[in-house]
Amino acid sequence: MKLEGKGDKQPGWSSLSISKWDQAKPTDGRSDKIRLWRRRALSKRGARLHMKMAAAGRSSSLAMLDETGVVVCWYGSPDGRDYASEEVEDRHLSLFYVSEEVARRQPYRDLRAAVIDGHLTRRAWRRRRDGSAFLGTFDIEPVVLRDGRVQGFSYVASAPG
Repeated sequence: MKLEGKGDKQPGWSSLSISKWDQAKPTDGRSDKIRLWRRRALSKRGARLHMKMAAAGRSSSLAMLDETGVVVCWYGSPDGRDYASEEVEDRHLSLFYVSEEVARRQPYRDLRAAVIDGHLTRRAWRRRRDGSAFLGTFDIEPVVLRDGRVQGFSYVASAPG
């Protein structure tokens, strides 16, 4: 699956593209260690954010994504209608989008807009575990390293009532 288009080749955006060739590249030990460190850091940050949301009484789903939009860790809402973590982890963000938005490459555009604006809040149709759609609100925030590079994203989805 390639999420990068012709007009999307801008400096600094290569980390937001994902393709099957990027995933199949042989890597050295150092890059594997860096990738694992980033995943652990995102998981820890997600756990802290989830605790804050639970303490505030927010019933939302939280996903921590790596820089390409792949889910690193998942905290579903407690109502039982949500995905289980093993169904979501190591899958792309597009899993939550309805097929029309995936065809328009909206997941990629949302990640890009979140990096540009620092935060993205949108109300749109999303897909549940059983395939049904719901109109909900979602927030995407980039997790940025000290040097300004994007380490990953937090994705919070809220369904009405």
